[in-house]
Order: sequence, then structure tokens, then C-alpha cells
Amino acid sequence: MRILRFQLVLALLLSGAVHAQNSTPWPEVPLPPHAKVEWVAQDMKVNGIPMRVMHFDSTASRSEIVAYYTSHWSGAYPGKPSVQPLGEATVVGQVHGPYYMTVKVSDRPHDGSEGLISVSQIAGNRVERSAGGLPLMPGATIVSVVESNDPGKHCRQLVVAQDAGVDSSSSFYQAALEGAGWHLVQQSPADAGNAGTLSVYHRDRSELSIGVSTAQGRRGSTLVATWVTKGTGPSTE
Repeated sequence: MRILRFQLVLALLLSGAVHAQNSTPWPEVPLPPHAKVEWVAQDMKVNGIPMRVMHFDSTASRSEIVAYYTSHWSGAYPGKPSVQPLGEATVVGQVHGPYYMTVKVSDRPHDGSEGLISVSQIAGNRVERSAGGLPLMPGATIVSVVESNDPGKHCRQLVVAQDAGVDSSSSFYQAALEGAGWHLVQQSPADAGNAGTLSVYHRDRSELSIGVSTAQGRRGSTLVATWVTKGTGPSTE
């Protein structure tokens, strides 16, 4: 899921937060040269911060993409664009009023490049990580919350770090959710090769999937909860 790709970019976005009025319309970000572009999300929030995100594949190299945006975002802005490494990728960013625009680009296998174009509305918004009605185990920590509105549905995905193991976590959520009126419709048990469980629940017009896996490099487990509510979001017409 591409949503998880740019959660690391959020830390860079927040570091460029500015204080300005939110009446400024969303900026138009130029598309990269020689690229195919598609929307990832036009209406979403990452940890409470409104964002718009596109994905691109380009025959231009990573250095060409970086040079293109560095040039485009220079001169007309009070400050120079930032260029920072992020793992095997490069992130170019620029402040635009209450917004922060970024392009995260990496090398594509064989030739060309690929990446994400994002705009975040930083000013006037606070970082928030709310469980949104999902019960949490004692000692659990919310790592990230991603919300998106698509035609006819609203999706909310939480990543949670827990001290408890896979089995006790799965038992806790099954009891808590069934007590709240959710109906278990699918469950895959943990095994030696999987080291995790996936459970799917239904309630009214909502579907909730709970994936629990053994945490890497530490004790406990990681939970990914995806809550989809139909009949909401933009019209399908």
C-alpha cells in the first residue's frame, strides 16, 4: 500500500512547518518530466495533517528530477528548496504559504525513476494520533494514523506497537470487538511461517481488519487495523 511509503516523509514535512493563514488555496505542483502520474489520494490525513499525494514513474533519472524541482522551486520563493537524502531516495521540499510541497524520488530498476509528490497543509493543524474508537491494550502506542476519503467510503488505518504478544493481542481484540457488536467473519491463525494473525470483522456498513504480527527487533507485537466505512466520502456519481 503506497500510503505507508510516505509516512517517513511526514517527519520532513513537519520540520518545515510555517505559521500562515489557511485561506491560501492548495498549490499546483508541476508534474515531473517524461512521467506517468496517478493519484494516490486527493483527500487524506496522516497523523491529523491534511495531505494530497500522487505517484509517478518517469524515464528521467533521479538526478534530473531533483534538478527539475530544485530549479522550479527557486527564485520565486523567499527561501531555497531543501534537498535531503532519505534512505535510498532523495526528497526535495519547499514551503508554499501554509503548505509544504515535497517530491520523494528514487531510482527505478534498470532506468528512470519513481516517486511521490505530496502537498501537506501544515499551518493551523496539529499532529494527532487518535484511536478513533478502536480499543487499545494497556501499554499500546499509536505509531501512525492514515485516513482517506474515496468515492463511497472512508478508510482509517492505524499502526500500533504493543507489549503483548500475537496470541494475547488477538484474544483481546476478538473479545473487545465482539463485545462492541462486531461480528468475526474471517480469521487466519498464527503458524511458524506466518508468525501473525489476520481477523476480519463486520458491523453495519463497516469492515474492520486486524492484523497482528511479531514485532521485529523487539518484544511484543505490531498491530495494523484498517477500518473501512461504506456510504461515506465523496459521491460515486
